[in-house]
Amino acid sequence: MIGVGAFAVEVLEALQPLGVQATFDALDHSQNQTDEKRRVLELALQKARYEADRFERQYQATEPENRLVAAELEKRWNNSLSHVVEMERRLEDVSAAVPLLTPGQREHLLALGEDLERLWDHPRSPVTLKKRILRTVLKEIVVDTADDPPSVHLKLHWAGGSHTELTVRKNKTGYHNHINSEEVTELIRELALVCEDSSIVSILNRMGYRTGNGNTWNEKRVQHVRHTKGFPVCPPPEQRLWITMQQAADALQVSSMVVRRLIAQKVLPAKQFIKFAPWVIERLHLELPAVRKAIRIVRTGRRSPSVASNHAQNALFIDAAEV
Repeated sequence: MIGVGAFAVEVLEALQPLGVQATFDALDHSQNQTDEKRRVLELALQKARYEADRFERQYQATEPENRLVAAELEKRWNNSLSHVVEMERRLEDVSAAVPLLTPGQREHLLALGEDLERLWDHPRSPVTLKKRILRTVLKEIVVDTADDPPSVHLKLHWAGGSHTELTVRKNKTGYHNHINSEEVTELIRELALVCEDSSIVSILNRMGYRTGNGNTWNEKRVQHVRHTKGFPVCPPPEQRLWITMQQAADALQVSSMVVRRLIAQKVLPAKQFIKFAPWVIERLHLELPAVRKAIRIVRTGRRSPSVASNHAQNALFIDAAEV
């Protein structure tokens, strides 16, 4: 069975800040629908109050001895008052259905888009909640298999109507399941350049990789692979020749979204061993003239035209596994 790791990467990509902005657009659309419902209910409430006032006037104007007419008018009056109360309740419910977000709250939610991956990987983040999120945003998954190379091709149908495709590796027929695949071994070697063992564990499990025995990864298993293959332990942050996107952002004193744009526009060279693995950046490339110029533009509040024009297309598809 295919784990949820590969799906989770797709979801995290979709829920980056542009995905959060799409949520804002949906909230605005929902707010417009709510406003329309409110206007309809306000008119209905106005009519109900008019009817109640009319029955009250008729009841008050009825002669006391005309008991049958008075009783019928009193009944209609009471029914109309109940209708008024019901309309008032429905109007209150609609008014509270979609909370309005202040500009500050919107900025805060956009900033949370960059921290979503950290929240997803947090040890206290319950698996049941993650599965609930996947069931909420994914409407349908169509699966097809291929033998050369062994893979599973998935078409993801999102709840909003969009469709994306994802290919997940599959063991070859007769492959020795007790041996770690070359792909995961090379990924550990690559990640060891920029990640401590605990971070490597988090990435491997999130991407759905398993050991040769089918187990999830932990630090001891990653250390065993490194020692067996002779991969050195990741050096201290200040001594690393290769760094992650977030580390590059910290070094440049900009947001990770700025670094994503620079990579997307090939201003900042970076490499990715396989799709969805973290991008790694050679530290000396941070001093490239084109990179320093782009950073100066960002800090002065201006935008490079080439970066701005493609930002919306590339921001969601740069890296879903940044440490």
